Amino acid sequence: MNYNAKNIFVLFALFISVIILIIVLRKTTKDSLTDYEIFAKVINIYRDKNEHHFLFVKYSDDRVELLDYPYKLGDSISKKKGDSIEYIFRGDRIIQNNLFEKARKEKILK
Repeated sequence: MNYNAKNIFVLFALFISVIILIIVLRKTTKDSLTDYEIFAKVINIYRDKNEHHFLFVKYSDDRVELLDYPYKLGDSISKKKGDSIEYIFRGDRIIQNNLFEKARKEKILK
């Protein structure tokens, strides 16, 4: 192989690798958005000084997570495994949080 052929081969291999990486990351993100379920109530929202003062949420099932949606104390959260919609029961309202739409807005999914 001459120098130009090697360059073309390397660029082609790099291009294919990037495409495969994008596909894998997209599928992983989609799976992580739908592969869990939760049926719990928000019992605490707090800043953790050991975690750079990020906001965390504690649920009634003792689960603790980084706060990625503006939940409020007393919200009841309901999400079935495999579904991309999270339902937030707040007072007499039901708020639908579409996780795919949120991810698209944050440019995680395109």
